[in-house]
Amino acid sequence: MKPVKLILLFLLAMSLSLLALSSLDLFWFAHHGNRQPATVIVIEPGSSLKKITHILADHKLISSQLRFKILNRVLQSSATLKAGEYEIAAAATPLTIIATLQKGKSLQHKISFPEGFTLKQIKDRLAAAEICTAAEFEKITTTATELKKWQIPTDNLEGYLFPSTYCYDRNTSCRDLVTQMLATGQQMFTAIKAANPKTDFNRHQILTLASIIQKEAGNIEEMPLIAAVFYNRLRRNQRLASDPTTIYGLGESFDGNLHRRDLKHPSPYNTYRHKGLPPGPICSPGSSAIKAALNPAASDYLFFVSRNNGTHQFSKTYPEHQQAVKKYQLKR
Repeated sequence: MKPVKLILLFLLAMSLSLLALSSLDLFWFAHHGNRQPATVIVIEPGSSLKKITHILADHKLISSQLRFKILNRVLQSSATLKAGEYEIAAAATPLTIIATLQKGKSLQHKISFPEGFTLKQIKDRLAAAEICTAAEFEKITTTATELKKWQIPTDNLEGYLFPSTYCYDRNTSCRDLVTQMLATGQQMFTAIKAANPKTDFNRHQILTLASIIQKEAGNIEEMPLIAAVFYNRLRRNQRLASDPTTIYGLGESFDGNLHRRDLKHPSPYNTYRHKGLPPGPICSPGSSAIKAALNPAASDYLFFVSRNNGTHQFSKTYPEHQQAVKKYQLKR
């Protein structure tokens, strides 16, 4: 065999060997997990393969930027990597990382709003989670077009944002989450009302009454009885005389104690001074409070007072109520 042919064969063999070794090296890289724990990364919209590779390398999630780029070229996956916030699993391989970024399923966060939260408390929690600024939230929840869209007859969304746990990702806007809470509230109310259709009150009135029940009740079991008390007072054209509504009307001036002078405050939410329901809800009522407002207990009770243990003493007459107040509040 001529020397030239031998050289060519040698070079071909070397090239094939190098190609095989490179393929094995890339295969090992693709399937070899890193040593990092679960790690959260953020890929901004418009990030190039080079930028994504730098992010992964900075978090020590890949051992070679060059190999990661080559692997993406081979898989033709560069254009399919999506922006978002991702949790890369512990010891994830480059192939797993690529699959995660291709799915585009951003990391989900959760935020909870307890039953009885006011609009201000919801605003503060959203601001703390950096989902909304206080100003942005206030604008969304008081905009006339938004209120009209959801058929809300007051000047804000108090009582209409349903208390629950909501999922969101880093791309969820303040308006998105508020809309989700509004839609959930509407769906829940429709479902509850369908099961308890007998009422002369509209949705706004029911939510207003439910919000008072929510704030007054120490437990779910008593809610229908508390609802009965308020219905009985309304039928008799008596004032509701509810501390929570009066406190709500005081706003920032409430110092933690309800004083005798506060009962004369001109606020329309002062149900010691004004008859009937207040102008609107005083908090976000949960499903149990809404059910109670739609389906009160059959009772003649007109009064209740806290026993200071999460329950209440109910009375049919004012003298009975005075005795209960002396026993549980004045300790006489």
